[in-house]
Amino acid sequence: MLLYIFIAKRFNIVDIPNLRSSHNHIIVRGAGVVFPLSLIAYTITFSQYYPHFIYVFAGAMLISFISFIDDIRSLPVYVRLPIHVISVLMLMHGFSVFEHWPLWFSTSLLFIMLGIINAYNFMDGINGMTALYSLISFSSFWFVIKYVEHMESTAFVNYGIVSCIVFLFFNFRKRAICFLGDVGSIGLGFWTVAALCYIIFLQHHFEYILFLSVYGIDTGYTILERLRKRENIFKPHRQHLYQRLANEGKQSHLFISTIYASIQLAVNAVVVFTTWNIIITGLIIMIPLSITYFWLKRKYL
Repeated sequence: MLLYIFIAKRFNIVDIPNLRSSHNHIIVRGAGVVFPLSLIAYTITFSQYYPHFIYVFAGAMLISFISFIDDIRSLPVYVRLPIHVISVLMLMHGFSVFEHWPLWFSTSLLFIMLGIINAYNFMDGINGMTALYSLISFSSFWFVIKYVEHMESTAFVNYGIVSCIVFLFFNFRKRAICFLGDVGSIGLGFWTVAALCYIIFLQHHFEYILFLSVYGIDTGYTILERLRKRENIFKPHRQHLYQRLANEGKQSHLFISTIYASIQLAVNAVVVFTTWNIIITGLIIMIPLSITYFWLKRKYL
């Protein structure tokens, strides 16, 4: 991290505030390279035990590479999107999705995964947000893998936990030293999807998708709102709830990030420690989150 910050300053890889920014000073961008580097360390250490993981790793490196290029020099959607699709297809092949599930399910899953990855990118706009949220997600995955599903290894998420802690040291501040950049937010989204696949496709317990419900609510409803207004959903904006809270509501970035992460932690506890089926659990979680979202959005219009 320290080496990257030095290099980024030297080569002017920085984020300059614009109209949609929630910060007002120049900050090092692309420090999320810590996550693909951590995945490289994981792969070197553990890939001999999981031969098919090489496809997941290759997909992660491909999507991280194109995202880092996008941090340095903005790329159009028609360049980024095909790389995202190829990367997710490699991830799915690594978990043998095409071999064990019907085509309609695999196709639906492809779009869901792309949506999650890009939701992580959309939600990365204030200090500490995505890294803290991901720390909660990885920690929840660790608990499920070790104590609920009793799976073989937690190493894949352990590396994510450590990487988030390292990054948060530089980012979870009133005046952040660095930002994730697309390489970090999209890389974290990809890693999170991979961790979900590790649990879901080995244990066939789909309720763990609710570990991403808070981001899903904010991203999903914001996209629907923009589509209703006939806006281009790929263009930058400041309409997410967290952006309204930070800009119109003048709330602290660190407070908002902590609230989002805390709510998701509470949701994860409900998922893990209750025995309801996925439909009942989903309704109990999503209805209060939706009501809260619309109430706050209306308050900070």
